[in-house]
Amino acid sequence: MIDAEFRPLRPEDIEQAAHVEAVAFYGEPTARRTQLLRRYLPADWTVGAFVDGCLVADVRTMPTARRINGGGIAYGAVGPVVCLAEHRRKGYVARLLRMSLERMREQGIALSGLYTPHDAFYRRYGWERAEGKKRYVFQAKDISLRLRGQPGTLEPAKADDWRRLDAVYRRYAEPRNGPLDRPGPWWRQAILYDHFQNKPREAFLWRDGSGKAQGFIVYTSASAGPEPMAGHELLVRDMVALTPDAYLGLWQHLLNHDIARRIVVHAPLHDPFAELVVDPWKVEVQRFEGAMIRIVDVERALALRPYRGRAGICFTMRVVDSSAPWNDGVWRVEADQGRMRAERTEAEADIELSVNFLAPLFTGFIRPDQAAEVGMLKVHREQALAQGQEAFAVSHPPYCDDFF
Repeated sequence: MIDAEFRPLRPEDIEQAAHVEAVAFYGEPTARRTQLLRRYLPADWTVGAFVDGCLVADVRTMPTARRINGGGIAYGAVGPVVCLAEHRRKGYVARLLRMSLERMREQGIALSGLYTPHDAFYRRYGWERAEGKKRYVFQAKDISLRLRGQPGTLEPAKADDWRRLDAVYRRYAEPRNGPLDRPGPWWRQAILYDHFQNKPREAFLWRDGSGKAQGFIVYTSASAGPEPMAGHELLVRDMVALTPDAYLGLWQHLLNHDIARRIVVHAPLHDPFAELVVDPWKVEVQRFEGAMIRIVDVERALALRPYRGRAGICFTMRVVDSSAPWNDGVWRVEADQGRMRAERTEAEADIELSVNFLAPLFTGFIRPDQAAEVGMLKVHREQALAQGQEAFAVSHPPYCDDFF
């Protein structure tokens, strides 16, 4: 491996970062991207590899929080992870990922997530698929709903109205499992603006008959193909409903777009939309991957995770983690009165697993008994398996509608 310097970026490195991140994904660096990086993303959120003083690879981590069981856990949203083609396969990204983990732990961040089509690579460093989603694709003219809710009104929302949307989002996210905290810049730049289409997204707040905001929808239109007459497709970025009437009302609003070539909507795996359609076979339901999640700090993550079990439990858990050695070892896990805690122990392990497989247990994506049946979890004391079921129970299946 060529000698390189690994360090957090400084403000003077931002222009290089904008260049590397664009070129690595076969795009063109623009002044706008540099401006956005300078304005919204502190330089030291990113760690980079420098060769002869030039940035050749970087990894960015945005600090936020992820909801689970009514609580919030400090979360590092990782992305982009980039390296110039001529500097790949030299170990730079591996070093930067480990450095990012160390920095997250120092900053009190207990969980991390990233989106990628390269699962095998990130599994080497402890990330694992730990949530899922599905995608609906359909033509509005083909779809009729079996149910109708009480009527409401739709109110347009612009970028400056993000607080009204956020007030609804916070009510939605509070009890659920997976939503991220969204600061104002995230609303403005990641949700209400489409950087691929280079234009604002359309957003509507849904109010019930009494005028109370009970949901919202955010979407954009794009060409459905390269041909001049290809038409347009509607791409839904975000849809949140707090009541059945809001849920049905927002779907009906989408179905009013009957000249769109197709409509694309992401949804939780348990979402029932297709079952509410008169002809469900006219809705194409596609599997779509959620984020890969990693436990950055086992002790902190368990201490911050609300416990939903009724009785107190105690078991020991062996975690294998080669990329974050502070996690590697046997942990005594206790839970009661709504809280969990973990401390190191020299005792024998009741259950054993890799840090990878701990992530889907932690989020509730996979139950301990399911993990044990396929060898993801080794059980040395049967009672501990039942206690693990209690420890990792969730109020909702994991789902996050944010992409980073």
